[in-house]
Amino acid sequence: MVEGFAKVVKYALFLANCVILICGIAVFAVGIWTIADRSFMERLLGTDLYLSSAIILIATGVIVTIVSFLGCFGAIKEVISMLLTFFIILFMIFIILFMIFIIMLVGGILGYVFRNEVEKQMNQEMIMSIPLYRNETAVTDAWDSVQEYFKCCGMIQAQDASYEIWSKKNKEFSGNKRVPEYCCRQKDQSSIRNCQISPWGGDAFTEDCYMKMKDFVKDHALILGGIGIGISCVLIVGMMLSCALFLMIN
Repeated sequence: MVEGFAKVVKYALFLANCVILICGIAVFAVGIWTIADRSFMERLLGTDLYLSSAIILIATGVIVTIVSFLGCFGAIKEVISMLLTFFIILFMIFIILFMIFIIMLVGGILGYVFRNEVEKQMNQEMIMSIPLYRNETAVTDAWDSVQEYFKCCGMIQAQDASYEIWSKKNKEFSGNKRVPEYCCRQKDQSSIRNCQISPWGGDAFTEDCYMKMKDFVKDHALILGGIGIGISCVLIVGMMLSCALFLMIN
């Protein structure tokens, strides 16, 4: 049906939908990765925003992937109803993503302005969870995973070494065992036993888990924000092309 420049628009729309499809799959994968591989930190963060952002990514990825098939088929077959439906759905997704972006932007500004308060809350949440280690499964699993993944041990307070918080805040480590086993560099039983008895001997990690987690969350937030902005730009291109092809076919 279409000729000349309209053919260029037609195949450009098909190509744009292929890119949208790839973006949808990528967004979905990042969401799954966030939940499956990094959600262990949530119990120590004192907020559910980390997991919520991953769920939003998964939902967006699924919807965008499905809609991209509709756009591809509508562009190749030149089905007007499909192109119009595709445009409307893309527009709705864009509006939702734009609102999320604005919320994230405002939240980012407020987070920057009140960053000391946010970091203080996270720090307090982690300190409060120390006495719950071995008494609450979720806390125990979270701390074990964090210390193993980031190769850190406890938190720095005042001038103390980071591992000293375990013996000062948790009665489970007031005897021969001064730190959890996941604080130890070596994983054989002999090294773990020596490490737990005298962590100051160099067998235990000395990095601050709070600083490690804070840096990781900041870096990950940049990745999530970049993905959101990137897919929004691709959706704008898809909407423009679908609208142009729709008008040309008419």
